[in-house]
Amino acid sequence: MKFYRFIAIFFILFVFFMSKDLIELNSISKDNIPPTIKVITPTKSQDYIISEPTIKASFYDKNGVDLKSVKLYVNNKDVTAKAIITNNNIEYTPDKKFKRGTQIVKLSLSDNAKNKTSLEWYFTVGTPIYKNFIGNFIDIDTNTEFYKQSDYNIICSSIYNKKNSDNSTKNIENYTKNTSLAIDASKVPLYENINEITVFNSNIKNKCEQISKLTLENLYKKLFYMDDLICSFNPKSNNLECFDYMKFSNYGDSIFTLMDITNRDSNSKSPFYLNLYNEALDNGWHISPISTKFITKILATDLNKDSILNGLKNKRTYVTNNANLNLEFTINNSHMGAIIQNPSKLNFNISAIDSNYQNKIKKIYIISNNNKVLKNIDCNSYLTKYEFTLKEFEKYSYYYLIVVQENKKTTVSAPIWVESK
Repeated sequence: MKFYRFIAIFFILFVFFMSKDLIELNSISKDNIPPTIKVITPTKSQDYIISEPTIKASFYDKNGVDLKSVKLYVNNKDVTAKAIITNNNIEYTPDKKFKRGTQIVKLSLSDNAKNKTSLEWYFTVGTPIYKNFIGNFIDIDTNTEFYKQSDYNIICSSIYNKKNSDNSTKNIENYTKNTSLAIDASKVPLYENINEITVFNSNIKNKCEQISKLTLENLYKKLFYMDDLICSFNPKSNNLECFDYMKFSNYGDSIFTLMDITNRDSNSKSPFYLNLYNEALDNGWHISPISTKFITKILATDLNKDSILNGLKNKRTYVTNNANLNLEFTINNSHMGAIIQNPSKLNFNISAIDSNYQNKIKKIYIISNNNKVLKNIDCNSYLTKYEFTLKEFEKYSYYYLIVVQENKKTTVSAPIWVESK
């Protein structure tokens, strides 16, 4: 009897535990909800933190996380092996200080039902030298639309446009009300109205008629001996003949620091026209891009007139048709617009952030002399960081970025120049 009683008890217990395991397995098999991830520190977009922060995040799933699936990447490097992982947390402290600038973190994992999830975020190490200020270069005579949530507006009005002077005055008042900082600028038509320039930091109205009749070389020399001017090329078409095929001038290169690269062809898929920009750079001009139709971002220390004009003079600009795209580009820790003298190697540091997580960054092109694509970087992310070192390069060279996102969003940076003896 005792033997049969033992068999009966064993059978009951066996059925009980097997049914329990089957219920759990059934529960897992029906689970199609991925785990949740929560950033603890540094928080998303946190700025100005120490150079060796401890990165922490927690995760949870009702059926448990497969700890073998947990992967942590910092600036595209897999640091999982150096992280401390528990049932619901991960913690990582770098063994070396981060470089100043944007740091990108990605955490991916799956639960026991193989549901995958991932989270990307970024933070900034060190106090930045420059901030990104968003704004408009507004052609008052042709453009009545602008990005209202801007830090600055630079209002480019034509000196000779008497017909629309009343409307222009009203528009100027409107633009001034809807921005933190408004700066006036003067458009000057050149001989036979083929080309146009803009002067940003001087009232030259009484000299305009004289200037507009000069040949380009005489114009460059005349402006060179005037005040410490900041000027922009404003081509009226996509024709490479503009400004005499961008023939180089030492006088002109001292005062022309900008070019409006807005695409004038309404049928074109690209918002920016780069042929004339590339021609100017290949001919030796030191210029950076602006746009009178899309957004121009300026790297400046503060939001005031002097700082913004300093950013224009030193070519720290980039243009974009996506207000949420923030771009950081340095070589040897020098920002856009810099000229690097006699380097032994070039350390590139690039980060592109879509702050609203709306348009994934698909490609980053690094463009160099003669429109050569130095690097073609595949991204497919809202947050992108890329670093590399170039040991062989031409004595005179420049490098700028084209960032391509979903929904035809495009960003073009100012160059960084390299000059070696």
